Amino acid sequence: MLTQASKGGITADTVEAYFSDRLGEAVQIESIKRVFPGVSRETWLVQTRLKGGSVGFVLRLDPPWGPCAPTSLEYEYKVYERLWRSPVPVAEPLWFAQNVEFAGGRPHMVRRMVEGSSTIAGLTDKSAGAAELRRRVVFDHMEKLALLHSLDWQAFGFDEFMPVPPSPKEALRFEYDHWRARWAERQTTPRPIVTEFLCWLQEQIPQDTPAISIMKGNNGVGEEIFHNGRVVALSDFELSALGDGALDLAFSQGTLSLIDPREAIAHYEWHVGHAVSPERFAFAVAWNTFKGLVMLDGNLLEGWIDGRDPRTTAGGLGLLMVRRLEKALAGFIGKDLVEAAAAVSEAGAGEYMDKE
Repeated sequence: MLTQASKGGITADTVEAYFSDRLGEAVQIESIKRVFPGVSRETWLVQTRLKGGSVGFVLRLDPPWGPCAPTSLEYEYKVYERLWRSPVPVAEPLWFAQNVEFAGGRPHMVRRMVEGSSTIAGLTDKSAGAAELRRRVVFDHMEKLALLHSLDWQAFGFDEFMPVPPSPKEALRFEYDHWRARWAERQTTPRPIVTEFLCWLQEQIPQDTPAISIMKGNNGVGEEIFHNGRVVALSDFELSALGDGALDLAFSQGTLSLIDPREAIAHYEWHVGHAVSPERFAFAVAWNTFKGLVMLDGNLLEGWIDGRDPRTTAGGLGLLMVRRLEKALAGFIGKDLVEAAAAVSEAGAGEYMDKE
């Protein structure tokens, strides 16, 4: 049975006609399903019948009221284009388009569907087999992040569209300045606690970043495509940038803590070829908390307040999570950065296991 949605013109019929035109052959839609929650953008899984048999595609597009992301969809497509030519596993990008008749002209990209899932069955089971599965999942994910962070970003042209930090030593300061400016521009209301946090953190920015890397942004289980417990495709690059790869380690959505995080980081260090200092990782924990607040307040909540985003969840999630993250930032102020970050990491260590 075909799943259809009329909003924004995304239906089986409109997708079938559009794909037929783009691919230059008759396309028959076997199934089309939207993936939820999809807060920042819409993602549709499209299974088709072509001359060569059944072929799956992923359609990703901005919602009608605009993206809830800090980068454009074209920017994300450029990341896919370059990584597809590299050893880093990603789905094959097929095309990006905007201002065309399909989907009301909304920016969109299409990539091939990769066999696998963003979730892993049995991951949180209380058994020896599940413990080994968790270890395999985390180690493999650390290896894929190390592969991404070790990639020669200049050779693959990432500096053609990504801002480049002046030097590895200044990478985290560059990141700090960029996101602080974004916060100043996009915050929906003055938040003195956030200002105090930024002033406090400014004096503690590490300068021991060993190399400039391609950062993925949010990553881990629930984000990448896994098959048989291994990453077969890194997925979604709306937060990708050039900077310190340690930021990705603290943005793994609980994946790092599926095993002892120290063991996970040691495995990453061995594969990436350099150490992650406690100060860099602690900064990453604090910083990603702030970035989460910026995106929720300056993207999601902003669109709901000004009436562009009609989703009740945008207001509810935005208000609830902004307050929660603001409280978390307050917990850092005036404390030793490494100790405060360790407390935050420990508090979130059961993100997956506690769901049982």
